[in-house]
Amino acid sequence: MTDEFTKIKLEKIDYTGKIILNSPETLNIIEKNTFVEINEALNRFESSDVKVVLITAFCGTSKKGKKVFSAGVDLKKYNEKIEMAKLSPERFKGELKAARGLLSKIEKYNKPVVIAIDGFITGGFFELALACDIILVSESALMSLNEVNIGLIPGYGGIHRLLRLFGRNRAMEIIATARQITAKEAFEMGLVSKVFKNREFNKKIHEYCSELATKPANAFYLVKNTLSRVLNGENIEEVEIENFLKAICSPEAEKSVEKFLKN
Repeated sequence: MTDEFTKIKLEKIDYTGKIILNSPETLNIIEKNTFVEINEALNRFESSDVKVVLITAFCGTSKKGKKVFSAGVDLKKYNEKIEMAKLSPERFKGELKAARGLLSKIEKYNKPVVIAIDGFITGGFFELALACDIILVSESALMSLNEVNIGLIPGYGGIHRLLRLFGRNRAMEIIATARQITAKEAFEMGLVSKVFKNREFNKKIHEYCSELATKPANAFYLVKNTLSRVLNGENIEEVEIENFLKAICSPEAEKSVEKFLKN
């Protein structure tokens, strides 16, 4: 199922499709094919009986002994990107737009996308996490956007996603300081949905996804679609009425109501 993948591994447990970052030896840095492979995995799960997509990682260990979910972009190859940006800005913008397109795809995906972070996550992969529907973390997880430390800014949409979540001042503080956010703080500020104990993490995230998979898929998608469109500036009342009409006319709603009344 995953022989052609080099950066990720795919698994399926019941109705949960797992995308597992599979380069712990490089701290799961974002390389050229990483987003391409995740995009292909989403395409496969979209046409399968998978009801929930779960993004996890085989974590690496930093030189300081820190557990790492993803260290972000590959800085060793950044000179190549700088050269491209200077000599061929249109090509650079095209590659950046393609990468950003994956995050937009996650936001519009027709199934819930959950990311489960156990360890340190920074840079581009933290930006990807912000595009997911639900963020689950272990109690020892740490998160940051560290681009300003090397003279850059978040390029995959992290700025506008944090702005929508927290407003200008909090978004500015998180990005400008590049500080690490603990699991406890992330939960208190509403950045993550659940914090699980380290020893129970794998068990709990699979229980969570299994429970989520029991929910009517069409209703979940319409909630997701409504939130996304309203955040993008569409008329709240019109979007909610449109999607409520779609929900109430769906075979899924009819079956679910009948089942509820029989119990």
